[in-house]
Parts: sequence; structure tokens; C-alpha cells
Amino acid sequence: MAQTTVMVVEDAVELRELYAGFLADAGYRVLHAPDVTTMQRLLAQEHPDLVLLDINLPDGNGLDIARRLRIRDQAGLMFVTVRTDDEDRIGALEDAGDDYVTKPVDPRELLARVRNLLRRKSRDSYLHFNGWTLDLVRRALFRPDGTFLALTTGEFNILAALAAMRPNPVNREYLLDVISNRDRDTVSEHTVDMLIMRLRRKMKDEDGRPAPIVTVRGVGYALADGAGKAG
Repeated sequence: MAQTTVMVVEDAVELRELYAGFLADAGYRVLHAPDVTTMQRLLAQEHPDLVLLDINLPDGNGLDIARRLRIRDQAGLMFVTVRTDDEDRIGALEDAGDDYVTKPVDPRELLARVRNLLRRKSRDSYLHFNGWTLDLVRRALFRPDGTFLALTTGEFNILAALAAMRPNPVNREYLLDVISNRDRDTVSEHTVDMLIMRLRRKMKDEDGRPAPIVTVRGVGYALADGAGKAG
């Protein structure tokens, strides 16, 4: 089983090492980021299960960055901050994060909250649609007959976005964000269309039945009727 990965985004070296040490001792793989720039680079390379994010960072506001990058779409998100203002807490929990912890915090409490949040997230780690199963933890797709279907990172991210938003259609702008981490210089709308085409080709069954991905004219793409969620 793959080791659970936690990213610690904290500019204070002592705190970052303290949190990371407790997490590593508890069996987690830990990624270190002292600032927003490092966090963005790691998010483009890695797929952490949980991000511990400070708000007051040297090169940006963690709350604003979390909203802009939609970090919660990719991983569990816990803010660990000195900010005690109720407005900050409520805003963070409403549309950006899964938990909000104020410093100073006992590392044992932090570890307990991490375990709690990961347990909550694991209950939502599978998306089911039209007989297909998407494992968000292992980043794997399984056919209706249970066999594994290999996907590239871009294909998986597109399909996960469609499954998470179903039954609503997803526009190309959102899908561009999903596959680029908002670095639009690396992708175009053609990239989205190409990934959708590849997914349809891969997911077409042996009897010729098409993949459950439909084009919504003037909007983008959606999963066909029959999508549902369990787990």
C-alpha cells in the first residue's frame, strides 16, 4: 500500500520541522515547503493526501492561494495559522479548507486532527459512475468488470473533475485549471479536447459502447446519465 503523503507548508523552520517530525514518526511521508512557490512546484510533481497550510507566508496569503489553486480539489486541506479571527476561520472552512487550527498547537493534537481528516477523506476516496470506479487515493480507474485501466496524469485529473462535478457539465476553463495547476502557458483548450478524446478511446468497451463522457454544446463536458457516487 502506498504511504500516505502530507505536505507541510510553513515558513518557520522550527515549526515545520516539529510538525514534519511528528508526522514522519507516525508513519507518514512528509513534503516540506517554506513558501507558496515551493508548494506550487511540489503540487505539480506530487499528489499529497493532505496539505497543512500556513496563511501568513512570505510570498503570498495561504487562504487566497488555496482558493485560487483549488487545493481542496486535489487533497485534504488543513490551515495551521496564528490567525484567530472568526471571519478568517469561517471563510476558510466554507470554501477553501477542511479544518482550521490555530497556533500554538500541541503536535499531538495536530497529529490527531490529521488522522481524523484523513479518515474522513478516505470515506470519499471512491467515485462510481456507470459501473466504473475511480480510486482517488491510488489514482486508478477500474472498468465495470473490475479490471484496471491505465490513465495518464492528465487523463485521470480530467476524469476525476467530471466525476466530482456530476451530473453538472464542466467547462473548459475549469478543466484547464485542473490539468495545469493554473499555469496556462503549458496547456490550451486543444489539450483538454485531446485528453477527452483519449479517454473516450480508452473507455470504449469491446462491444463498441461509447465511453460515458458527453459533450455539452457551448459549455464543455459531462458524464452521461447514470452517474452516481458511493463510498
